[in-house]
Amino acid sequence: MNSRQTFGSPMQHARPTPPETRTRALLLRAALIVFVLLPAADLISFAILRLWLHKEYAPTLGFVWAWARSTWWHSTAIDDSWAPMRAALDWLHAHAGGNLYDRLFFVDHVKFQYAPSALLPLRALEALSLDSSDAALNRFDAWVILLNAATCGLIAYLLAGRSDTNARFRWHWAILATLATLTYFPLQRAFVLGQVQVWNNALFALAALAWILDRRLLAGALIGLICLLKPQFLLFILWAVLRREWRFCAGWLGVVVIGGVTSLIVFGLSNHLGYLAVLRALSRTGEAYIANQSINGFLNRLVGTDATPDIWKANDFPVYSPIVYLGTLCTSAVLIGAALLAPLRTRAQSRLFDFLCGALTFTIASPIAWEHHFGIAPVIFLVLVLSLAVCAPSKTRTIALVVLSASYFVTGVWLRGSWMLAGVLATLGLVYWSMFSASVRDPTTGPPAARSRDTLTNPQSPT
Repeated sequence: MNSRQTFGSPMQHARPTPPETRTRALLLRAALIVFVLLPAADLISFAILRLWLHKEYAPTLGFVWAWARSTWWHSTAIDDSWAPMRAALDWLHAHAGGNLYDRLFFVDHVKFQYAPSALLPLRALEALSLDSSDAALNRFDAWVILLNAATCGLIAYLLAGRSDTNARFRWHWAILATLATLTYFPLQRAFVLGQVQVWNNALFALAALAWILDRRLLAGALIGLICLLKPQFLLFILWAVLRREWRFCAGWLGVVVIGGVTSLIVFGLSNHLGYLAVLRALSRTGEAYIANQSINGFLNRLVGTDATPDIWKANDFPVYSPIVYLGTLCTSAVLIGAALLAPLRTRAQSRLFDFLCGALTFTIASPIAWEHHFGIAPVIFLVLVLSLAVCAPSKTRTIALVVLSASYFVTGVWLRGSWMLAGVLATLGLVYWSMFSASVRDPTTGPPAARSRDTLTNPQSPT
C-alpha cells in the first residue's frame, strides 16, 4: 500500500538536467535570438519607423548587405572618418608648421576629433603612392570586419574547449560567435559610415585573444595601436601598472612611444598641444546627437542642450551645461575608479573579466561614445554567455541570462533613444557580477577539477 502511494508521488525529485542538454538548449536559444528575433525586430522597426513614420532608421540587415557587397563586389565610398582625415592632411600640406586644430576645429568647425597620430596610416599610404581612396579604405574595412568575426569565432572555440560542458560544442560556439559578430549592429554601423573605428574594434578582439593566450606583450601592443587612433584606451596603462602587468605595459609603451615620436616628427609639437585643447572642449560639452550613447549624451538629451538631437550637426556642438559637465565628470570618475580599483586584491585581478571590464568602462566613461564604439562588445557577450553556460542551474543564472539576452537585443538593433546605453550598462553590471561571484569561474581556466589549490588561492596571473 505504501509503495503504491510513493510511486509517482509529486514529492519525488525530478532528475537533474544533464550539463550537455543545458548547453544544447542554451545554444539553440542563442541562435534563435541572433538569427530570428533580431532580424525580425530589425525588419519590423524598419517598416514602422522608415516606411510608416518616415523617420531615420539604421537597418542592420541593410548594413550586412552593404558589407557583403563591399567585400566581394562593389565597395562603398562613405567617408565619416576619411573625409575629416583628408581635410586635415590637405590643410597640413598647405600650411606647413601651422596649428591644425586652431584653424580646422575651432575656426572652420570641422569635427576633426582624431589625434595627429591617427593620420599616420593615411600619410603612409600617400608616401608609398598607394590607393587611399574611400572605396579602397572601405574595402579594407570590409576584410577587417571579417577578421574581427573570425577572431571572435576562434575565441569561442578556445574558451569552449577549456570547459567540460562546452568542449563538445566548441565548433557550434565558434560558428555562432562568427556569424553573430558579422551581424552585430555597432560593428556594421562603423563599416557603413566609413569609420576607422572598424580597425579599433578588430584590434580589441585580437587583444582579447592575445590575453586569453597569455600573450601579455602582444595584448599591450594591440591596445597601444588603438590608443594611437583614439585616446579612450589610454587609461589601460594605469590599469596595467596597478596590476603589475609589466609585459602588457612594455607592449603598450613600445607601440605608443614609437607611434607618438613618429607623429611628433611628422606633425610637430604644436599640433599635439592643440589636440589637448580639442579634448578639453569636447569634455565640456560632449555631444547631444542621439548616436552618442554615453552618459554625457544621455544627460545632454535629458537637459535639452540641443533642441533636435535626432539631427546631426556637422559644424556645431550643444551649448555648455554645468549639469551635464558635472554629471559626466562625476559618473566617469566613479566608473573609472571602480574599474581600476575594485578588482584589486581579489581573485578577479588580471583575469579576463577584469580586462573586459576596463575596456567597456573606458568606452562608456568617455564624453563621446558613438554607437559604433561598442563594436568591442561581441567579445564581451561571448565570454559572458560561455561563462554562464557552465554555471549550475539557479535563479541567479536564469536572471543573468535574461539580462544578457536583453542587453544583446537592445544593442544589436537600433532602437533610438538611450537603449544602447542601457544595454551596455547592464552588460557592465554582468561583467562585475561575473568577476566577483563565486558561482562563475574565469573562462580562461581549465575544468574545475584540473585546477590546483595554488591557482585558487593565488589568482593573480603571471606577468
